[in-house]
Amino acid sequence: MPRHEKENLQSWCVAIIDESPDNRADIRSMLLNGCDKRLTFLEAGTAEAGIQMVLGATSLPDCIVLDYDLPEMEAPELLAALAGPDGMPVCPVVVVTGSASPQEGRRVLRAGAQDYIGKDWTTGPALVRALENACESWAMARELHQRKTALQLLNDRETFRSLFLDSTRELGEEQALKRVAARLLGQYLKANRVLYGEADETGTVVVGPSYVSGVQQMAGIYNLHDYGPTLLRRLMSGESIVVSDVQTDSTRSDREKSAYAKLEIVAYLIAPILKNGQLVGVLAIHQTSPRDWSADDISIVREIAQRTWAAVEHARAESSLLAKELQLSQMMEIMPSFSAVLTGPDFVVQLANQSFFDLVGRGSEIIGKPVLEALDEIADQPFPALLEQVYRTGTAFEAKAMIARLARGPGKSLIDIFVDFSFLPLYESDGRISGIFVHGLDRTAEVSANLAVAQGTRELRSVTENTPDLLARYDREFRHVFVNSIVEKITGCPVSGIIGKTNRELDMPRDVCDELEKAIRHVFDHQQHRSLDFSLPTLQGPRHFSCRLVPEFNELRQVASVLSVTHDITERRAYEQQLLEQDLRKNEFLATLAHELRNPLAPIRTGLQLLKRSPQTDAAAHTLPVMERQVGHLVRLIDDLLDISRISSGKIVLKCERVAFQEVAVAAVEASQPFIDAAGHALEIVWPDQPLWLDADPTRLMQIFSNLLTNAAKYSYPGGRITFAAQRDGEHVLISVQDTGMGIPADMLGTVFDVFTQVNRTLDRSQGGLGIGLSLVRTLVQMHGGSVQAASGGIDLGSEFTVILPLASAPAEPQSSVAPVLTTIIASRRILVVDDNVDAAETMVMLLELYGYDTCAAFSGEDCLEKVLWFHPDIVFLDIGLPGMNGHEVAQKLLAHPVTAATKLIALTGWGTEEDVRKSTRAGFHAHLTKPVDPEVVEALLATLLPA
Repeated sequence: MPRHEKENLQSWCVAIIDESPDNRADIRSMLLNGCDKRLTFLEAGTAEAGIQMVLGATSLPDCIVLDYDLPEMEAPELLAALAGPDGMPVCPVVVVTGSASPQEGRRVLRAGAQDYIGKDWTTGPALVRALENACESWAMARELHQRKTALQLLNDRETFRSLFLDSTRELGEEQALKRVAARLLGQYLKANRVLYGEADETGTVVVGPSYVSGVQQMAGIYNLHDYGPTLLRRLMSGESIVVSDVQTDSTRSDREKSAYAKLEIVAYLIAPILKNGQLVGVLAIHQTSPRDWSADDISIVREIAQRTWAAVEHARAESSLLAKELQLSQMMEIMPSFSAVLTGPDFVVQLANQSFFDLVGRGSEIIGKPVLEALDEIADQPFPALLEQVYRTGTAFEAKAMIARLARGPGKSLIDIFVDFSFLPLYESDGRISGIFVHGLDRTAEVSANLAVAQGTRELRSVTENTPDLLARYDREFRHVFVNSIVEKITGCPVSGIIGKTNRELDMPRDVCDELEKAIRHVFDHQQHRSLDFSLPTLQGPRHFSCRLVPEFNELRQVASVLSVTHDITERRAYEQQLLEQDLRKNEFLATLAHELRNPLAPIRTGLQLLKRSPQTDAAAHTLPVMERQVGHLVRLIDDLLDISRISSGKIVLKCERVAFQEVAVAAVEASQPFIDAAGHALEIVWPDQPLWLDADPTRLMQIFSNLLTNAAKYSYPGGRITFAAQRDGEHVLISVQDTGMGIPADMLGTVFDVFTQVNRTLDRSQGGLGIGLSLVRTLVQMHGGSVQAASGGIDLGSEFTVILPLASAPAEPQSSVAPVLTTIIASRRILVVDDNVDAAETMVMLLELYGYDTCAAFSGEDCLEKVLWFHPDIVFLDIGLPGMNGHEVAQKLLAHPVTAATKLIALTGWGTEEDVRKSTRAGFHAHLTKPVDPEVVEALLATLLPA
């Protein structure tokens, strides 16, 4: 191609590195002849010269033709020296080799060459094509490498961003956040120092601890004006300050360069942080060596500066909010009242103090829960509606002593809580209601105490107003501070007329006032209770009182008042007197009992001696009736004692039937006649001819009249007169026994029917008896629905006892009289007598033999069971209180044995109550006799059980 045409073509610079000038000339010639580009050449004969030529050129050559074999080094070493930072040669390289072996070709290609060609077969066009292919291949590789690098840089940046966000997201403390941000950025940029400073409007920057690598910290306070007149202005305009090498910066003075050197700063990058047009901070990156800061470096530093500032502001806001919440929480905790913050329309429990937890019986587990979920028991109470009202209207709600039914814990029963509380609306900055502040006091203890006080007051008032005792409270001047209403019943004076007055002002007897005031003063002075008794005239007459004075203390343990509890003891005094009199009569009774028992025993004992000394004389005929009468007297004494015991224990049961008074009265006269005749009294009977019918127990009725007649005989002087009269009085009959005897003193008419009472009890005038006969009379008469009265003109003027009984209608048919039991002569029968008392058994055997029976004695239960097998008795008299096997057990064995199953059993025992008789009947006995037994009763019973 002509030269003038090539001048218009693209310029192409080729560097030739070959030790042979001839070879360089040949390569140059081939390229000029075979290439259509305008060529310029750079040539070097050695490897070192070639390296300096290429790297020192103002602009890199478009391609290098390199000889493989150079004196100092081969082509692979030289290629390594020409490699750039990315590992590729700085420009395309074609290696020319003498041998062109495959091994050498692979070696140079791996070292970075784009092609290789042999000298022997190289032509101009081939060399040109090799260079063109190398340039195209190098450009493609460079483009791919740049794309790969850019992609890697983008990936590294995104990885860094993710790491930065993850590392700072949970950090709430601003200093920690600054340290982490500086460390991450410094590691990413491989910087020697990263610092974060906060600036004010004067240009002052406060720098905290920084990230450093191989350099010193720079924490402190700096002024940007000290680093040049334009630095602050440039930063405030939003410009990033980028310096690659301070020492080569012609704009820096030597003093500034020296200052940077002391801080070990060679290259730096400063990104400003602006807010509302004001510089608020800087993020600076320092290097100890020159650095060409890339656009990517500048971009990531500016981004991290903004992100760090935003994170710091957020941390500060969070910290401020937490501080405020902490302050609120602390305030709530130290408040004596319960408090809670409920947020949102669901009223979520955001904050609550311990007092609130204590109130609802829950703990911190309710934080974060809607109030109806946390406290489900309030769903049907007024509180949810009140919360809705306050949240909707913004009007606060307050209540006093309102009842809340709370469970005080999961699964617990509801209890009533009394609270004073307020629901106060909480507002956002825009005026919207965001929640409710709950505040109040638990008044349960106070309300309960008030209720208890009120209840106690009511109970105390009920007690004081219903107690029979007079209650009064005195001050130190003996004035009445309080009295209960019983005072009106005692004194007739109303309570209002007594309060504030002393007993003297109320005209209480002086002697009583003296005693009371002395005792009250003692209680005030010595703080000890006192008691005293006194008597007063009252509306009910003279009454006796017992007063107990008790000190009442104030909070200083001083006696503030004296409480008087006064009890009316009039009835108790009377009862005590009665007990004393009864005790006196009891003692007299015991003495009389001993006397009455000895009286019949003396003739019995004397009679026994007479019979023992002269059994066949006439004295025996006189002695036996005497002994028989005295034994009868003993039996009556014991019967009276048993009767009074039965009456006292309520065991007497009447066996009532329709009976004529006259029939019972005749029997009573017959029973009393011996006493009347013995004293030489005259008995006058005044009865109507027509029968007086009664519903009564004949035996007990006869006992009533017999006791009255016997008493009249005892307490009348010899030769006296006794009148036994009866008359109809409407629906009743009046029966009287009147005598001309000793009479009854007027003061004893009211007690003559009391047990153990005797009139004129003296040694010389004692007529026998225990003082229980009239008590039996009164009780038996009352059991018949009647009454008895005593009358007397006084000592030696006689007495009259009147019995009043209700009449009964006449029976439908006349009653037939009962034929007397006749003694019959019976055929010889066998009788076994069983008693552990040998004398009692043998005397009973002797009596039965006199009656003509074949008898035998046994002295124990076992002895009885042996003898019945050979004696074959028709009747067994069996004592109950046998030693070992008792009479009931013996009876059961006898009735169960075939030999004695038909034998008649008679209980003969000292146990004679009705319950004893029932026990004998249940045990199988046919009859029950109580010791000492009347021989005539034995004879009559045997006649019934063993008919002729």
